[in-house]
Amino acid sequence: MNDYVPVLTAILFGITVLFTIFIARPYEKQEKTTHELIATMTLDAVFIAIIVIMTFVPYMGYIAITPFVSLTLLHLPVLLGAAIGGWKKGLLLGVVFGLSSYVQALTSTGFNALFAFPWVAIPPRALFGLIAGIVFSLIGKGSKKGLKGIYLALACAILTALHTGLVFLDLYIFYPDTITSLFSSGSPIATGTALTFTLIIAFGMLGEMAVAALVIPPLYLATSKVLKRYRRPRKIR
Repeated sequence: MNDYVPVLTAILFGITVLFTIFIARPYEKQEKTTHELIATMTLDAVFIAIIVIMTFVPYMGYIAITPFVSLTLLHLPVLLGAAIGGWKKGLLLGVVFGLSSYVQALTSTGFNALFAFPWVAIPPRALFGLIAGIVFSLIGKGSKKGLKGIYLALACAILTALHTGLVFLDLYIFYPDTITSLFSSGSPIATGTALTFTLIIAFGMLGEMAVAALVIPPLYLATSKVLKRYRRPRKIR
């Protein structure tokens, strides 16, 4: 299966480009300036590249806790992109996240192999990016400048927990017996295994929440300042 990774990566890039051109891009405002369009396209490419790199570099995007269970940090670029670009960029990056999870699962075993189907890997990540973009847009409109960082941190933590919930809800829809057995069982031995699995997921989620709350707000504030330089009044003719 490892021989197919380059091909699958190319397919991932192709689907993402098509999604950007034919689905996400038509919703962009027509009056965007040249600088804004260049900044948007460049930012999309950068975020997509980060997600792909984190997917295939060991222990960068997916951190193996056990030989069969991995935690992820790929929600971080999705959160940052959603904070910067709203629901459209959040949805785009969520789809890329889901595709990367699908591709990564094709070479995985154990619990991670459950994501080796597009309808399992993609929908929860796409919905996560969409909701994140909407939440960050509401924070930008309704929060005071002095409290914005705090609201962002809280939102990142809550959205990370939501991502975990969406993923397991999706897994339960398609694998009800498997997911139920992982979290509970009548056998004493199996109960100990289920408890261990539950603790791994719970502590992993708390770690992901803490990282998101600490990392995303300062990155967002710094990136926003840089992007303001590209917002000029020159219109495309």
